[in-house]
Amino acid sequence: SGHRTTRRDKNSPSNRKMPPIKTLKENKELILNNSKHHEQFDTCELLNDVKNMEVTRKENQVIRQRAKRTMSLSVKALGHLGEKMTGALLGSLNHVETAEELNMDHIYVPFSDFLWAFTFIGPFSYMLWKHRTIILRMRQFLWKRNLIKPSECDYEAMCATLLLEQTQAIQYYARTDEGSELGNIAGFFFANFAWVDNECNYQVADLFAVDIDLDTKRFVKAKLDDINLNAKETLILLWFNTIAAQHVKLHAMANWGVNVDEALADVNPFFRQSSVVTVMYNYFGYTSFNGFFQTWVDDGLASPGWAGPDKPLIQCFNHGIKSNVWQHAQITDLVKYSDFINFVVQVRSIFFAEFEKHKAKFPGTDGEAMFVGTILHSLDHTLMDWNLKDPLWLDVDDPRFGKMAEVGRVVKAGFVADVPGLYFHKRFKGSGHPFYEAVYRKAAKVNKKFADNMDTCIIK
Repeated sequence: SGHRTTRRDKNSPSNRKMPPIKTLKENKELILNNSKHHEQFDTCELLNDVKNMEVTRKENQVIRQRAKRTMSLSVKALGHLGEKMTGALLGSLNHVETAEELNMDHIYVPFSDFLWAFTFIGPFSYMLWKHRTIILRMRQFLWKRNLIKPSECDYEAMCATLLLEQTQAIQYYARTDEGSELGNIAGFFFANFAWVDNECNYQVADLFAVDIDLDTKRFVKAKLDDINLNAKETLILLWFNTIAAQHVKLHAMANWGVNVDEALADVNPFFRQSSVVTVMYNYFGYTSFNGFFQTWVDDGLASPGWAGPDKPLIQCFNHGIKSNVWQHAQITDLVKYSDFINFVVQVRSIFFAEFEKHKAKFPGTDGEAMFVGTILHSLDHTLMDWNLKDPLWLDVDDPRFGKMAEVGRVVKAGFVADVPGLYFHKRFKGSGHPFYEAVYRKAAKVNKKFADNMDTCIIK
């Protein structure tokens, strides 16, 4: 099992409380300080909006209490704990100390669960990426010989879509005042931005900034430190950030929203099975994924540097995970411009209201982490698939960012869509479980298309 332990182990990161998200004030200061290193940002109008932005923390105490995890991984144990027990002695989980950082792959599962996942999940996941990367290779071969042509991409619209209709919308920090001569412009700021250059070297830029016109939902401009970017270049960076630094945060947070304890098998078997799937898919995605690079190098889909000892993609994964998530209460400004944000803002409240009712059947589970690992994660995947319709839109010949486009194409082709052939149920809809069904019924009234794609586990 290597470094993996059960959540009962005091050394397990998720035995302790999930690290709190970083404050808006911290990120505001980081954005402003990093911008000072680059002359390009001296004339960035929206940085003044960041500077003047009132730092408020919109905390809903009711929701936070509903999401709070119970002190034990066992349902039965909750009823037998003495009222006088305090602090870290409360049950099998530590309720005093907080984990130093998020962690994507650290939970141990029994061998029987490990074998089950390798038998009933692994082969189908493998077949998905293998089949689709073969098609990708064929299409790249034919395109280079002018035998096919991919559909046209509106790069300016696509950049706006990736920011407004996926979880990296949380990078929104500023908006022009009403009536501004600049128009209705939203600024998305990525401080300490992880990327990989065309020598396959891991890099961290001080600041990546993208401006979007909210009325037209189109790209306005973008900068990476001292580089002015066009929409085609920006698309590569946004997609790479999605797969390499943003999406992995959801995977890591999900570990605080699962329970694979065997004591749960008789009480809430569907949730336990979903938890096992999440833990194993985190293992596949973090530990196993990098091992496939040599295959993609041999197939001509990736450059040799991706398979090198420096593991640049894993460095980006780690950067994203360790950076945690910034407070993003201001995202409500975008509700009227984004179907995704509008859905999440409403369904989050629904989720926690139902979680509070059924909390006794989800011992040791952090509701916020569970929401992230189920609804947010699955919709991020679904929207990635819907939004970027063709992997060939990512330019692998770009002189600065082409190597990131290589990985972007592979991930879009083989790791975004639903895994076929699964015999077990994975959706909120039709689960037959009172909690998931209650959330689904109410979420479907907000947006049925989104609700139909909510997964109960990480399974892609």
